Amino acid sequence: MAGIAGLAAVVLVFVVLVGSRQEPPFNATAAEFLTHYRSPDTVASGFRPFVFTVALVTFVWFVVALSTLLRRAEGEAPWRSSIAMASGVLFAALVLSGSEVAAAFRADDLDPQIARYAFDEAQAAFANARVALGSFAVCCGWVIASTRFLPRWVGWLAIASGVGLALSRISWTSPIWLPPYLMFWLWVLTVSVLLLRRSFRGVVQSG
Repeated sequence: MAGIAGLAAVVLVFVVLVGSRQEPPFNATAAEFLTHYRSPDTVASGFRPFVFTVALVTFVWFVVALSTLLRRAEGEAPWRSSIAMASGVLFAALVLSGSEVAAAFRADDLDPQIARYAFDEAQAAFANARVALGSFAVCCGWVIASTRFLPRWVGWLAIASGVGLALSRISWTSPIWLPPYLMFWLWVLTVSVLLLRRSFRGVVQSG
């Protein structure tokens, strides 16, 4: 279940992003933000927000399933896997709390300054969410590296991406968050494939 949910989350997230209009920079004018929300090719408009919501809920499935597996590997007092689960759920909640969907829905009647505020509010929520995502990655990587539930390099990859995501909050208006963010989704993809291979191998051996 963890492997399937992880793969599905990665696919859905990037399906939403592919073809989406590039977001304006933070120093753009209020009119540019309004034009952005009036475009049909943003993450917040059309069918995309539904797919993105499904992607985040699927990611929560991955978080809970993986944390449960790590809890077993961690053994007594599994506090790291518990923090990982809470952090992963918090990430999805913070991202979904953004106001961009509402701004896109009312874009035709929206004041340009409110459009600017909606963008800043959504970006601030995403910046806070990256700290929660970093906490999830660090805790998962810590358990993996110390228990060898998966190859140790997988654990260190998670820790590296998690630290980068958390530190990117310092300069939350800078695109410095992008490399560790992409590294994190690469880690999710890797973990999902490894878990699916392990499950498939277990079925073959038992048969």
